[in-house]
Amino acid sequence: MLSSFFSKSKPINYIIVALYMLILIGMAHYKKGFVVEISSIFLFIGAVLLYILPMLILHFIAQRNDLTNKGTHTILMYAFLTGMLPNSLTSFPILISNAFLVLALWNLLLLRNEKQIKAKIFNTSMYIGIASLSYFWSIGFLVLVFAAIFYFEPKNYRNWIIPMVGLLVVYLFANCFTLLFYDSFFSFYEYVDPVSFSFQYYLIEDQLFSVGIVSICILFFLSIFLIKFSRKPANTKPILRLIIICLILAIGIVIIAPQKNTSELFFIATPLAIIGTTYLEMEYHQFAKEINIWVFLLLPFTILLF
Repeated sequence: MLSSFFSKSKPINYIIVALYMLILIGMAHYKKGFVVEISSIFLFIGAVLLYILPMLILHFIAQRNDLTNKGTHTILMYAFLTGMLPNSLTSFPILISNAFLVLALWNLLLLRNEKQIKAKIFNTSMYIGIASLSYFWSIGFLVLVFAAIFYFEPKNYRNWIIPMVGLLVVYLFANCFTLLFYDSFFSFYEYVDPVSFSFQYYLIEDQLFSVGIVSICILFFLSIFLIKFSRKPANTKPILRLIIICLILAIGIVIIAPQKNTSELFFIATPLAIIGTTYLEMEYHQFAKEINIWVFLLLPFTILLF
């Protein structure tokens, strides 16, 4: 049974989920119109790596910080949520930005160990800065860094300055890159994206379905997560609060994104996968759990095939 299979953490589980994700991204590219050329093949391979590797890091984050049980429900949930957003699977900037944001989250949650805190804050800020070069509004996740400082070591004033230093380093390296390859300084005006509150594109039938499913998942999974929050161990609660803040920031990016084509919803997948795992790990009827997992696995194909 699938519920029993994903409740375990074995190499075959990762392989199955990775193959599932490979099918999803392959179908998304085919639906968009994949042209068999050398450049397209290399870009596709790059997209696959940027899509699958963050899944493995996410699993490590969940397991290392005791956010979930010792199973693979989190990566299953991540595959399902991202599979509902085929536009994001064909957006190289979104995939690059998300990969660095997952690295940032991994590095940030290590602050709980209270070792090399300044280095971890600096590295996280750099990851977010690099992510913003690919998709500007991902810079909003810098708020998560300040929230982590508040939870883990707020009394050292240097910690509050380090994120700005990390962004400055990214800006300097970006200038070096543009001077070397384009013989010009990094344009701040081209870097910053505008704000838009127009949601007209979401009203298109297939986009509306994706937005609707993701919205239902946010409301349902977050409600259960908050109900179960008081039962979580005290030492994990600061991290769980950071996951909630991460979800709120991702929703905020969706609201202000200048071009809304559902690819911006991709940033919701990482925190929501962790939050949604709480539902899959609940004790309820085995048959109902089996049906839920089958629905999660098959639902993305309704968008990719029709």
